[in-house]
Amino acid sequence: MHKVSTKPTAEIIAIGSELLSGYIIDTNSSHISRVLASSGIEVCFISAVGDDEEVIADAIRRALSRVDIVLTTGGLGPTIDDKTRAAVSLATDRSLIFEEILFQQIESRFSHWGRKMSDNNVRQAYMPDGALPIENPVGTAPCFVVEHDESHVICLPGVPREMKYLLDHEVMPYLDRIFPANDVIKTRVLHTAGVGESVVDAKIGHLESMENPVVGLAAHQGIVDIRITATGSSDKEVDKLINNVEEEARGHLGDVIFGVDGQSLASVVLEQLEKSGHTVSVVESGTSGELASKLVVADKARGVFGMGLLCGNFVSGGDIETNLKDMMKSRPTDLDSSFIIASSVYVNENSIEIGVALYRSDNKSITTKTRGFGGHIDYAGEWAANVGLDLLRDCV
Repeated sequence: MHKVSTKPTAEIIAIGSELLSGYIIDTNSSHISRVLASSGIEVCFISAVGDDEEVIADAIRRALSRVDIVLTTGGLGPTIDDKTRAAVSLATDRSLIFEEILFQQIESRFSHWGRKMSDNNVRQAYMPDGALPIENPVGTAPCFVVEHDESHVICLPGVPREMKYLLDHEVMPYLDRIFPANDVIKTRVLHTAGVGESVVDAKIGHLESMENPVVGLAAHQGIVDIRITATGSSDKEVDKLINNVEEEARGHLGDVIFGVDGQSLASVVLEQLEKSGHTVSVVESGTSGELASKLVVADKARGVFGMGLLCGNFVSGGDIETNLKDMMKSRPTDLDSSFIIASSVYVNENSIEIGVALYRSDNKSITTKTRGFGGHIDYAGEWAANVGLDLLRDCV
């Protein structure tokens, strides 16, 4: 029996043993989730399974018992370990049928590319009996939909470029016909810096218990996002719901919120600097150039970001504030801007600290900020970059 819900439900199954090895990251499922959610389809489960026909079939059967839409990615190629076609047939009690039209499409595509089709590509012309074919104009793997009882199994390729194209051009139009959306769904993301997830939660936790809009938190490296998703019968109704929640969140958090949706901390800071006629340069140690990288991307050749200097590996020994000030004082004379940020990762025998120092050229002052870091060393540089940007944001 399917999950009781006021909107269609979906489960995503990513297929491929490489996804279980730890060497390949499944980015397809997160992309599909976002697209489905924007159309009012509730994603209830996401799983990954290896290239085993029985295991895949079992995963599909479980999904069919609890959701309206089962969407798989991967396993549609020409090799022996591509098991999706056979697994869907097994799960839905159907035979695999050779489709001449699919074979002709595959043959035509290889001919168009000036390549010879291998014998094993014939496997891709087989589909579960009664399946609805989806032509793949951007790859060789034909896809399909199996309408089984009251559910829909949709099989897409694992190649992200192909998957995204077919999702946009074939799958979503199909789902829109089957499950026409009556509601408007919108999401707004507020970005915060300078406080941790627990602090944000303590201030706006009451908003997270709401049913509409739905409010959730997502912590990154020194950044916490507040995601507000509202559903309503019109744009006006949804915008009002989101605006009310945003207004209350800002009332509790104030300047901790630095941006909305696509704004990054670096872009907000550079915009502040540009408006005030100021510039910034950076000197970094042990950060892998994270701060300079963020500023280069956000600056877009406007010239607000002046220069970035990398000074070797992690700092160790001595006092972190002294090291920061020494980094600042020993910078090249041509590293000259309105503000200069020194950013470093400091490694002791049993601990990691991150530190930033901000130099103001107008009054020659240096402000430092340090904090312990309990995460993996690979993420310390991005933490330090965001701490530095937030310190500069407070001073501009």
